[in-house]
Amino acid sequence: MSRQSGFKTPEGKAAFIAAYENAMRHWPVPYEERDIPTRFGLTHVVVSGPRDAAPLVLLHGYMATLTMWAPNISDFSKDHRVYAIDVMGQPGKSIPDEPIRNDADYVTWLNATLNGLHLTRISLVGMSFGGWVALNYAAAEPERVRKLALLSPGGLLPINKQFSLRGMLMMFFPTRFTVNSFMRWAGFSTAPGAVDSGRILDLMYLGMKHFRIPKETLRIAANPLSDYDLHEMHVPTLLLFGENEVLCDPIEALARAGRAIPDFRGELIPSSSHEMCVSQRAIVDARVSDFLSEARHGVPERSVA
Repeated sequence: MSRQSGFKTPEGKAAFIAAYENAMRHWPVPYEERDIPTRFGLTHVVVSGPRDAAPLVLLHGYMATLTMWAPNISDFSKDHRVYAIDVMGQPGKSIPDEPIRNDADYVTWLNATLNGLHLTRISLVGMSFGGWVALNYAAAEPERVRKLALLSPGGLLPINKQFSLRGMLMMFFPTRFTVNSFMRWAGFSTAPGAVDSGRILDLMYLGMKHFRIPKETLRIAANPLSDYDLHEMHVPTLLLFGENEVLCDPIEALARAGRAIPDFRGELIPSSSHEMCVSQRAIVDARVSDFLSEARHGVPERSVA
């Protein structure tokens, strides 16, 4: 296998890319694609929205690819130039080279990607594992993050054991049954009419089956950040969890964030779990868009040493 692929076989790569392209046919707004060279490989980015609008970067959930943002991109790209990124080391169109080994490597990779896009200061939205990457990035590089929106993220509490065990079963035995079973448990519908979830699930299955995540990257755990790191972040932060979240206790996570993050607001999204970006997209999109657009009345600007 060539390191310039990441896929186990040419046939597996072809099946995955076909499903990826099918998902992108349902991207509801005009877009362009870019591939940004970094030390860790080529980062694939889909760019949408007005060219002169403020930049917004999206980081997807574990194994979900940037195509997971299709239900949300119309709202997010109204007032922002949106950069949806395929996270390096996971299935997608990003082409891996040197493995990402730890959270610091994710920061280095994202810095290189933003530099290649000529972005100096951004708003950042991350979902699930992408939320953990985003939170770590904002803690490490607060001067580059204007605002941070975290959707069902890791990084605040230990991940529930059942979530981890079900996730490992899906990873080590990637069949349509194990993937669909995990995703149903997490709240995603596999009903015939649930087209958005169906495309996400299809890509996740094909990615787990055909893509070889580097063992160094596979070992990375979305561990909670320390109270000190959260307190020193000084980035305006929005935290949303579904009220029935399965990743961790959402009420406890919101409480911890409220104690530790200086400029913070959070909310439970009703009638949803880990799938709230799809099932409650109108609420989630509205909360994120309002947060990104509002001025920081009464919140003093903080200098970063």
